Amino acid sequence: RRDNLAGFYQFIERYERFIAPIMRARGYKRINKVKRTVLFTFGEVTFERSRWSNGKRVRIPVDEKLGLAKRISISKELMFQITRLATLVPYRKVVEIVELMYGIYISKDTVIRCLNHAEKLLKEREDYRFFEESEEVVKEKAPIIYLEGDGVMVKVADSDIDNHRYDLSHFVIHTGSRKIRKNRFELQNKKEFVGIKNALTREKVIDYLYNHFEITPQTLLITNSDNGHGYTPYVFDEIAKALGVKHHYHFWDSYHLNQKLRTYYKNFPDELLDGAFEAIKKHSKKDLRMILDTTESLLVTKEDEATFSKLRLKLLQNFKYTAHPNYYGLPHAGIGIMESQHRKLTYRMKKRGMYWSVHGLDRMSRLILLN
Repeated sequence: RRDNLAGFYQFIERYERFIAPIMRARGYKRINKVKRTVLFTFGEVTFERSRWSNGKRVRIPVDEKLGLAKRISISKELMFQITRLATLVPYRKVVEIVELMYGIYISKDTVIRCLNHAEKLLKEREDYRFFEESEEVVKEKAPIIYLEGDGVMVKVADSDIDNHRYDLSHFVIHTGSRKIRKNRFELQNKKEFVGIKNALTREKVIDYLYNHFEITPQTLLITNSDNGHGYTPYVFDEIAKALGVKHHYHFWDSYHLNQKLRTYYKNFPDELLDGAFEAIKKHSKKDLRMILDTTESLLVTKEDEATFSKLRLKLLQNFKYTAHPNYYGLPHAGIGIMESQHRKLTYRMKKRGMYWSVHGLDRMSRLILLN
């Protein structure tokens, strides 16, 4: 660390000598030297640097070289590392890690200030997106585009939200799955979107697809979801229409469908669950109706009948979406990836007694995706 500090001071001295004739050639005069204290990854450093003026503008070349903004006491590199750590562990753990690794003491408030700065950059990036999309880009020519969506239920501290739970909207776009090594697959051209408002997140999905993919009469759009609120077949049909996609196939996510059936039939004879799975595997609505009729005959209470009625209605109304992709001659690889994509969010944002503000939830989820 002592060597790092000595090297840093030598760098400042060399740069001051190097930049002086350049500043004079540009019409600047040196005003004075002032001290500044900044936290770097190699410690807290106090150093002197020259201020220059041309009569209209004051510049500090050393600060510009180091990327130090006004009234910021943390270097960009350390700020990045703190922000990155905050997407992996709780804020107080970030404080412990930074102190352990660098011998630097920061507070929880320092972590929050870094996150606030990151949020400001995210907003600036969002504003730039509209300018960027006005520029001509080479669009991806993909015969098949995959789109999946699902919610991530997270605990929030806001008292005006029902059950203190908030459904974070998460969508994933990709163009297929490629094997990169044994038992390891990678999604191609993957792009993720997350947000606290489902409708706004869907708009971003549509904008991205429109601006980055060449939609032709032959383009296939394959969508997959649990058919819950905000992720119904109708929602994905509207996305297909907005893009002008003529061939759209939607599937009821097999993980969620199987989970729903197992949960409901756990107190029924195994034959009924096996029969329901077999009917879906054969894609026989007639066989599924027989299983449902048999189930109904075993019900005892009004509450049981009400619960079963909802299940029956959803299964029959959405039965066509339970077909296996092979039924339509479509590839299965790359469908049903949502649960694995959720993990990076759920690992950091759920369990361990965590509660979030809606604002913090939005910020953290977007930062996690940037990783």
